[in-house]
Amino acid sequence: MRIRALALIFILSFSYIPIPSAQAQIGAPDVNLECASGTVDIDVYPGSSATGSVTCTVSNPNSYQEKIEIQVSADGLAVSAPSSITLGPNGEEDFIITVKGEERMSKQTRQMVVTATVTEVMGAPPPNIAQKEVNIILNIKQFAGIQLEAREPSITLKSNVESTVNFTLYNTGNSADFFLLTVNSNSMDNLQTAGFKVSLPTAKVQVDEGYPEMIRLFIETPDDYNSWDTNSNGDYEATFILEFEARSEFSCNNGGCFTESATVTITVTHEAESTVGLITNAADNQILVYGGGGAGVILLLLLVMVLRKRKKTE
Repeated sequence: MRIRALALIFILSFSYIPIPSAQAQIGAPDVNLECASGTVDIDVYPGSSATGSVTCTVSNPNSYQEKIEIQVSADGLAVSAPSSITLGPNGEEDFIITVKGEERMSKQTRQMVVTATVTEVMGAPPPNIAQKEVNIILNIKQFAGIQLEAREPSITLKSNVESTVNFTLYNTGNSADFFLLTVNSNSMDNLQTAGFKVSLPTAKVQVDEGYPEMIRLFIETPDDYNSWDTNSNGDYEATFILEFEARSEFSCNNGGCFTESATVTITVTHEAESTVGLITNAADNQILVYGGGGAGVILLLLLVMVLRKRKKTE
């Protein structure tokens, strides 16, 4: 009886020993990686920092310490990020990736790849490859830029003639852009009041980045010169200002119009009839008068001589 009782107690004592559950088993090394955004915008306009950033989170899903290596490839752009992060059991940590572009670089998109890899487990190499990867689009943003120059800042024309006024338009932004063209309203009013005719063949032109575009205005000078002053040569002369403007359509569609202007000084002259010409004409007229008078005298003398001969004959 005593032996049976001891055997029963021994069997019952084993029934109370805890058996590890499947949830308590140690898992294989692993890592999780998430980033706050799938796109990073980078401004590269003149004077900008030309940088963009994104926050990512790396986590350790296991109940033991892991060392995780962080690798970032930004398609040729410079990046700043931690090289590795050590996480305790079930730990996580945020880190910031900063990408630097180049000022004035062309508008474009590139791809950035962020990789997290487990390199140590409790100080030892992991028995398996544990790695996660996130792809992020790098958006190099467009900016507008414009430069406008008059080919000839000042010109001199005669009255009542047709001519062209030429400007060179440069797109100094980082992508193709449309530019809206116009003559300044006050300048146009003044020119038309003075009798000018101004024609702009096109009001909108597309220009690629870094390339110049020739812009031509057609004008006809006025012929009403009577109210003009006379210059040192005695000619009628008046000076007018033509102000030409161009603005970036991209900038107007994105919060503010970038406008550039250039002016041309137009001097119009009308040649007055010279004093020498007036004197010559007067002298010619006088000679005609004298010539006509002399011919009359000669005819009169001939008539007298004929009459005298008749009387003698009689």
